[in-house]
Amino acid sequence: MKFIKTEERGFIGIVTLDNDRKHNSLNFEMLDEIVEAVSVFEDLGKRVVIIRANPGKAVWCAGLRIDQLPDPENDPVPYEYNLEKVLKKLEQYPGAVMAMIEGSVWGGGCELAFSCDILIGSASSSFAITPAKLGAPYNPIQVQRVLSLVETNIAKELFFTAEPIRASRALELGILNHIVEKDKLEAFTLSMAEKIAANAPLNIRLIKKQINALSRATVEMVNTQEIKKMVAASFYSHDFKEGKKAFLEKRKPEFSGE
Repeated sequence: MKFIKTEERGFIGIVTLDNDRKHNSLNFEMLDEIVEAVSVFEDLGKRVVIIRANPGKAVWCAGLRIDQLPDPENDPVPYEYNLEKVLKKLEQYPGAVMAMIEGSVWGGGCELAFSCDILIGSASSSFAITPAKLGAPYNPIQVQRVLSLVETNIAKELFFTAEPIRASRALELGILNHIVEKDKLEAFTLSMAEKIAANAPLNIRLIKKQINALSRATVEMVNTQEIKKMVAASFYSHDFKEGKKAFLEKRKPEFSGE
């Protein structure tokens, strides 16, 4: 593996994001590696999977690399792009998936974290949902993940402002399950993972599927033709192109609303 490391501890499988030079920004190869690793853990019957970064890093995940965003000139509005495959893999994993978060989480990194069942953070953890800074559209599946964690007015604030929220507020909002001191984060997360792994795996699998089904409206209920047209309009917009261009040029974007 080039961008991740894996480890096994009994019934626990650990995926460590290992692209420190790029602040664990997600590229297609890295995403494919995560899918492969999680698939191996599933085949091995791992009851808990932990997603983490190397310890001591200021950024847990910087999100999807800007040049890996779909190209409006060539691609349709994406529902099955590489990041989505990883998120579905974690959500459908027949066991518990935990995120051990030290440092900041940005954009697509939030999607990666939010697709996990339990999130354990440190005081340095923060979360920023940033599509509005790029003019990038989110499809209903992506919005749904945020709404599964927070109330609608909070989701709107996170999307509208695109500003980071600190660990303490993330805990209040229910995004984080626990905040733990940095030097105890790994031990705390592993301890909880071991407790989960010791419980009945068929029961965990069933409860996870039921909770996910009951807590989320189906995408079909909101994926109307009107919303599809709005997603497409945003995807093909001048603002999305400008947002990507400004990011690469390290300047503030000038959005026109077109």
